[in-house]
Amino acid sequence: MAEKHRKANITRIPTKRQTSRWKKEKRLSQIIGIVTGVVIAAVLGIIGYWYYSEQVMPYQQTVLKVNGKSYSMDYYIKVLDFYSKGQSSDVVKLFPDIVARGIAQGQVIVEAAASENITVSDDEITKELEDMKLDKNDIGTDIVRARIIARKHSEMKCVPNLPGPVEQVEAQAMLIETKAMADDRRQKLILGDNFSNMAGLLSLDSFTQGKKGYLGWVPKGFEDRVLGTLKDSALKNVLFNLNVKEISDPIYDSGAEKPFGYWVLEVLEKDDTRGVHARGILFSSEDDAKMVREKLVDGESWDDLARQYSQHTSKDSGGDLDWIVLGVDNTQLGRMLSTLDIKQMSPVMRDDSVKTGGGYWIVQVLDKQVRPLDVVIMQSLEEECVSSWMQELMKEAEVEDLLDQKQKDFAVDKVIKSRSQ
Repeated sequence: MAEKHRKANITRIPTKRQTSRWKKEKRLSQIIGIVTGVVIAAVLGIIGYWYYSEQVMPYQQTVLKVNGKSYSMDYYIKVLDFYSKGQSSDVVKLFPDIVARGIAQGQVIVEAAASENITVSDDEITKELEDMKLDKNDIGTDIVRARIIARKHSEMKCVPNLPGPVEQVEAQAMLIETKAMADDRRQKLILGDNFSNMAGLLSLDSFTQGKKGYLGWVPKGFEDRVLGTLKDSALKNVLFNLNVKEISDPIYDSGAEKPFGYWVLEVLEKDDTRGVHARGILFSSEDDAKMVREKLVDGESWDDLARQYSQHTSKDSGGDLDWIVLGVDNTQLGRMLSTLDIKQMSPVMRDDSVKTGGGYWIVQVLDKQVRPLDVVIMQSLEEECVSSWMQELMKEAEVEDLLDQKQKDFAVDKVIKSRSQ
């Protein structure tokens, strides 16, 4: 049998044109690969740069330097969060400068410890953190370390220098409008009227009225710390000159402030558009107002009497109140003027929307003793001593606050957002 015909494998040789095309396709593929790699690298670079510039770099920036020590934005934000805990977003925005000062003060306090031979152990820090219910981290540790050092400074330098027992008086007082009224009230007190009841009803000073006249124990040399709004009054000049149970004569106090005054007014002109043009004199007491009104009726000068008696800012212009648009100016003064005709002088009119100065004190000393200062005063003196020490340290410190408004806003925004997550 004849052998089957075998088909031979024929190897085709690519043409020059095909070879050229393949080479071009290979080069194009390589170029695309390179371009793709470059694009990916560029995108990754952009992402990496964005992440670094937005998420890393801002936190690493130095925002404060204290005696050469640098503090980063990350540290600053954490301290801002600590000090503003529990505050609303609007209040947090008020803290940036406070926090920067707080960090600086903490650093100078820690640095001052060595010169005062003050040491703080790890056990003390741990206990303070526990007492304050703080986490044991860098922020909490720094805060309590400065706190402990300040307390030890106070114990060593402030507490030993606090005053001991001082002369004190227990007193009560009330403010009366006129001397005649004060004389009358004093006589009634001498005859047995109750001082507290009278002061609660009649004292024109809000401090003594609210306390029914009782000033408490007033220490000599520390009157300002007890008298509050009355620290600049005439009271402290008489308290230690009275005998126990003695009721003082009326004591005039030009600085005493009352929540009302008395007007004598006159309308000079009226205009449908401009309102009323008026003049007036504001008095501290009704008696003065009545007395001066009689002088005005008798023809004495408004200008002279206003300059002499008025407690209104218009006194230097002879009491000229200028034009007042009625209905728009809805003050008590405007309403009073609306009742007057041109050239009509008003009766004495009380105005409870103004404040005037002047009045008469009646004072009684209940007791006198040499006794320790109140604990609140002692605490305030101790705090002032520590504060003074810190202020001196800060004067000598080199502090560079590098925070601009944009960085402050950034820190506040991060704190607020962290609390909403």
